[in-house]
Amino acid sequence: MQNFFGQYDCTIDAKGRLMIPAKFRHMASEQSGGQFVITMGKEKCLNLYPLAAWNESIVSRLRDLPPGQQKRNYIRFYSRKSRNLILDKAGRIALPAAFLEALGNPKKVTLIGALHYMEIWVPDDFETIGPAVDENFLESDWEY
Repeated sequence: MQNFFGQYDCTIDAKGRLMIPAKFRHMASEQSGGQFVITMGKEKCLNLYPLAAWNESIVSRLRDLPPGQQKRNYIRFYSRKSRNLILDKAGRIALPAAFLEALGNPKKVTLIGALHYMEIWVPDDFETIGPAVDENFLESDWEY
């Protein structure tokens, strides 16, 4: 499975559609035939998964949790806060109104590749964390 890398500035059209950048679009089509799952992120962003990555990372982890209340709550969260989306012939996905409202109905977004999924941010929100992310990395002992 290929990974998503990069940062793209994108526009949300009047019908709430987001044009997926060509590089990401081709990768997602290869992996999942243009099928996506969108969910609320833990931070102030949306997470967009190709269907195959969603099944591999989120669904498999939910299934592997031990039975109990926490598992049921996680499943309920993802069931309530996720939607299936399909890439149209023009390379767009229609973002559900509730998801756009959660971001404040932006007209522009920043799309960030996050390995097996993508994050959708309001540019101002991402700019508030971007420098801290960079600083944290540069100050860490991570070696490559």
